[in-house]
Amino acid sequence: MHTPGVGIDERVNEHCRRHGLLPSGAGVLAMVSGGADSTCLMHLLPRLHDGPVHVIVVDHGLRAAASDEADGVVVAAEGLGLTVYRVALGLDAGPAAMERARDARLAIAEEIRCREGLDLVATGHTRTDHAETIIFRIARGTGRTGALGIAPRRDALIRPLLTLSRHETREWCELAGVSFTDDPTNEDLATARARVRHGAMPALSRVHPAAEAHLARLADLLRDESEVIDAAASSAWDRCARDGGLGARDLAAEPAALARLLVRRLIAESGLPSDALGSGPVERVRARAARGRGRDEIPGGVAVIERGVLVVSPRVTDAGGIGAAA
Repeated sequence: MHTPGVGIDERVNEHCRRHGLLPSGAGVLAMVSGGADSTCLMHLLPRLHDGPVHVIVVDHGLRAAASDEADGVVVAAEGLGLTVYRVALGLDAGPAAMERARDARLAIAEEIRCREGLDLVATGHTRTDHAETIIFRIARGTGRTGALGIAPRRDALIRPLLTLSRHETREWCELAGVSFTDDPTNEDLATARARVRHGAMPALSRVHPAAEAHLARLADLLRDESEVIDAAASSAWDRCARDGGLGARDLAAEPAALARLLVRRLIAESGLPSDALGSGPVERVRARAARGRGRDEIPGGVAVIERGVLVVSPRVTDAGGIGAAA
């Protein structure tokens, strides 16, 4: 079997060092689907990390072939001497199936991480996923935070492969003689993600062959600059926050850029869906605060001025539930 050169290992190792993703001795649960990205992750982690590496593979029950693919991951993980957990979820197909599947597998991974006393959950997201996420969010409407793309780390969740392209993980597996599978749902143009992957990204690559790398680099620069911007936003939050919201007059007195950041934080802390964090809803709520009265419907909730304070809350149904239209 031909072993790939050390370039990939060095780049992943440097990425992990830079972002503190793999503290010495930390227990890591790698989420592996059987695709090239996560398969590459499963093989690289034990080579680069001195702590225990476990594997979780999830059969969501949405495709008949997924059961055999999960069995293949189990065999491969055991062949590497790794502890592996195989989980069958039995989700129903239907609206937002991919989003529900993602949320379910992340939840079960976190459950296993805590149960087994592990420290981190690792996913196989690549630089390609990173760039696609940026384009998807920009097209849908986002602000600075959305343009940051996929974070190298969020709480216990780490992304060791963000420095590699999807082409590189496939090439790594092929050179290493490691088998992997392709999920046909990634080719389904009925999903917005697939249209970005197979339409927008190839078009950008025709504009410039390094478009993907340039998008990722832009996000890295914005993330570095966030420390300065976040400090300014934190000071502004202290000036404006009161009574569970933001003082409308205080918010209106802030520069528009800072006011948008404060509104975005208020919406995020209110537990509304990610659609509420788009540039459109955020700007409507900021404009409402400037007017100092009234209310606005935003995805999953409402923004209202109460006694001079801007408050954002989830929408409540007639039956008392949260999230449906009132």
